Formats: sequence, C-alpha cells, structure tokens
Amino acid sequence: MRKTRLIATAAVIAAASLLAGCSGGGSPENTQDGVPQGRVTGDLNTVNTVDDVEPGEIVFAIEKTIANWNTLSAAGDISETVWVTSSIYPSTFIVQPDGSTILMNEDLLDSAEVVQDSPTVIEYKINADATWSDGVPITADDFVYQWQALNARDCTECITHDTDGLDKVVSVEGSDNGKTVTVTYNRSFSEWKRAFNRLLPAHLGEAHGTIAESFNDYFVNTAPEFSGGPYIISDYQKDVSVTLEPNPEWWGDEPKLTKVTYRMITDTQQTPIALQNKEVQAMYPQPQVDMLQQLDGMVSLGVNYQMNQSLVMESFLLNLSNSFLADKPLRQAIAMAVDSQEIIDKTVGQFDETVTPLGNAMIMQQQEGYVDHAKELGNGQGDTEGATKILEDAGYTIVDGKLHTPDGDEVAPLRTVYTVGNAVRESSAEILAAALKPIGITLALETTDALGKTTSEESPYGYDIVIVGYTGQPFLASNAFKRYTTGTGYNPHYSNPEVDRLVDEALGATSQADVIDLINQADKLLLDDAYIIPIYQKPSLLAYYREYGNVRDNPTMSGPTYNLSEWGIIPGVLDG
Repeated sequence: MRKTRLIATAAVIAAASLLAGCSGGGSPENTQDGVPQGRVTGDLNTVNTVDDVEPGEIVFAIEKTIANWNTLSAAGDISETVWVTSSIYPSTFIVQPDGSTILMNEDLLDSAEVVQDSPTVIEYKINADATWSDGVPITADDFVYQWQALNARDCTECITHDTDGLDKVVSVEGSDNGKTVTVTYNRSFSEWKRAFNRLLPAHLGEAHGTIAESFNDYFVNTAPEFSGGPYIISDYQKDVSVTLEPNPEWWGDEPKLTKVTYRMITDTQQTPIALQNKEVQAMYPQPQVDMLQQLDGMVSLGVNYQMNQSLVMESFLLNLSNSFLADKPLRQAIAMAVDSQEIIDKTVGQFDETVTPLGNAMIMQQQEGYVDHAKELGNGQGDTEGATKILEDAGYTIVDGKLHTPDGDEVAPLRTVYTVGNAVRESSAEILAAALKPIGITLALETTDALGKTTSEESPYGYDIVIVGYTGQPFLASNAFKRYTTGTGYNPHYSNPEVDRLVDEALGATSQADVIDLINQADKLLLDDAYIIPIYQKPSLLAYYREYGNVRDNPTMSGPTYNLSEWGIIPGVLDG
C-alpha cells in the first residue's frame, strides 16, 4: 500500500467552491469543453500515444526512498520501487492501464501457452537473444530460482510478499538450452499469468549464497548492477536519486530516453514546486485539491496531467477478534449505517466528482464483471432505521443512547484507527463515528504511524475498526484468496467456508467468465458478513510536461513506468 500525505480537511472544504461545475479540478475559466486545460483524457491504454518520439532525458519525482531492492520480498513490494525497477527486472506479462488487459512481454518471450488444462501445464519460449547485462542468457534457471524462492517449500526462510501462485507448481523444467520452460501445476490454475514476473538472475543469486541468503540479503540490500530490461542503473545516491541509462546489452528496440532520473522527494508539498521549477518533469502523487489548482496554474508552462480511477480500494476493516464485532448482526448494522456517499462528498469528492461509492470488495468498478453488492445488501447507504431494525431483531437494545447486547452488556467503545497525518481518513473516521452514534455505538478514534504493524499484530490486532487501502488486480481469484479466505495473513479472524470454496473453484476455473461468476458469489457473501466495508476507489494523478510522448497513467500495480522504454520527446513541441 502506498503511504501518501494528504491535504488537510480545512483545505478540502476551503477549495470546494472553486471546483463547482468542473470535471476533476480546475476553475471554470480554465476549462475547455468541461475539461480543465492541461488535463489529458482518452483511452487508458493508448492516451498520449505518439508513434515517433525523439531522444531526451527526464527527471521523475517519487515519494519514497528505497530501503529494499527486492520487489518480490515482503518489505520490498513498494510501488515506487516497482516503478524504478520495472525496466530492469523482466516480467513475463504486463498489466495494462485499464486494469483488465494483461499482455505478454514480447521482448522477453516468443510465446506462453497452456499446453494442458488439468492439471495446468504452461510452456514458455524465451527470446533467443534475451540476456542479462553481464552476458549470461536469461533461461529456465531464472524461472527455477523464482519458483524455489516463492513456493513456500524450497525456501521456508525466504521473506516473500506472496507466492504468486507458485506454491501450486510441482515442477519447472528447462529444455532447448534453457530457452523453453515447462511449468506444471498441481491442479487447474486459471491465473498462471501472474507468475514469473520481476525475474531475478539466478546465477547472481547462486554467487551470493543459498537461495535464502541471496533473496533476503543480496537482492534486498544491493542496488542492481545488472539488468534484464531496456535500462540499467548508472548512478545511485542513497535516499536522493536513482539514474538509469540504456542497457548496452538490450536486445529489443532501443529506448528513446537517454537518461531517466528518479528523484526522491518525500515531502509531497515540495514536489509541485519542483515540477513548476522544472527540477522534475514528471510526478505521480496522490491527488489533492491544492495540488490540482497548482497544476492548472502550470498549464502555461506546458504541464499536462491525467487523473483516473485507481484500483486502490479505501475501506473499513473490522476485527472479528473483538467479542462484540464477532456478532454478525452488529457488523451488518454498522455496514448499513455507513454513508459512503457522505464520506466521498466530504473528502475525495471535493477534488474529483467522478468518485462514486464502491459496492464490491473483489472486483473494482472499471473491471469486467463488477456488480454493486453493497447496494443490494443495503451496505454503505446511511440507513439508520434499517441498521436499528437489524439490531432490534437480533435482541439488541439502546438504553440512554448506549447499545446493549441481547445479554444486557453495554457495547464498549470501538477503537477506530487511521494513519496519522492523513486528514481524509481522519474525516472518514469522524463521519463514521457520527453515523454510528444514533444506533448507540461509540468510537474511540486513534492514529497509527505504522499501519502495516497495526493490521498484522498477533491476536488481538491493534484495532477494532481500521481504515485501509487495498490494491486490486486483474487476478481476481488470487487477490481474493490472499485477502479473504480462512487463515490467510490479511484476515486471520474471518472465516466463511463457502467463500473459501468459491474462491478455490475460481482459482481452478478454465474461463474468465467462470472466474467472475464465482468471485461475485464469494463477494456477496463476504459483504453480507460485513467483515470489510468498501467505501470508494482512490483517484490517481500523473503530471508531466507536454513535450513527453507515450507517458500515461497506469493505476494498477504496474505503475506509470510500465512502458518507460517508449517515452520520448514529441517533435516540435518544445519549438512551439
């Protein structure tokens, strides 16, 4: 999850009047056909496409320093690190900006085909010219290294972010001098395309000890001196910048930009200033009202921006180890009392009027198969009367403004936690507290400066209700499995055997239509259980100078640098 600094609530309210009648920011006099000048719109996968771009350089601002270079590790799977290394670590498939399209990396692979369905067997053909920057060919050995590091069997000491489905693989075999890779799963597995991404060089891993030693140490702590992509790191200044230049051993089309510098600016208030001064030429922060106003003021300087719906879901997560929240009717009443639209109107809706309540925790609104289950169930509707009826039917009573259980116990205040300094989440917590007061529930609002720790402590967790952001992905079944099934790390206190069964069937489905159907069934059960209450999807914001072609927002885990090798200078723009 990206941790970003958001605008103060007062500033949101103060700027709201400036946004009336505008689409996504900008004052009325700074719009054209209802779209702010400088704001670029179009098909997510093709917007700002330019066939012929020229060489140049760019400085891209990122909000975090890099403490861990291994993006397959638990602590290294950070958005900014993924962006920096996406043109260094090769992947078999790349998720496109629309969040549903997944394309094979034609530079790395000649083909990737299912040669058997049950169990699933995949055959990869690696490009004959694919080579690490030190001259060692990219082969099946690199696939084997990732499989052994992530499958939770061969390297139990490897500190990984996920198995990427490789725990279901029983063998990875190479042939044709390692350029053909045959991967056999232990069952039908519909989401095999998520595997073997961000490959690491096996020969360098072997040179630095055991798999655990290289995975947890060398690849974590050493800035890559290698590359299997179009760029390679030419300079690294710790906590300051990373500079990339074209990889001289790259076998694909030559990248246009001759130098890409990622400048680390952790104070997000300074990033727009750096953009205005052209100290950086691109940035990818969380959108804020004042930031959009600043960008609209830079139109005359040649700044464009794209703002889209990301796959990041903002939600309330309930801790079922709390004895009161363990009771389903109480959770359902909370879910029904929540007013998602009010939260949006008083927070992110102030700078992006396109944000709407999210009614599905497993499929995002722009993805194929989205169904609004929350609305069907009455969740997120701000229905105080409906919430009260649920409680009364279950035997609860409200005495002197306090909710009491069927056994007569007063429901204790619920610790509701949000990230310190995050004014939008603070407002969300306050709105939730106001919504629950009429049904006798009191919230004790608290902040945390370590959200990951707060949501992963051993039982009981450090919250009763917590506001979190979960990133969706096109691999619907895998995403649901690691978040909502029994015993997974994200929710050890939630268990519904029917959800488990449906998600497991989706993992083994042979068609995307079946995956969608099964996941929607699971999602409706999940939201009826009211373990998680989705609120909305966060907007994303990418700003850059208009002379750069093929720069586009990719609001998925791939990030905007997914096509970095295509970026370049548009002929004639600087002259104009």
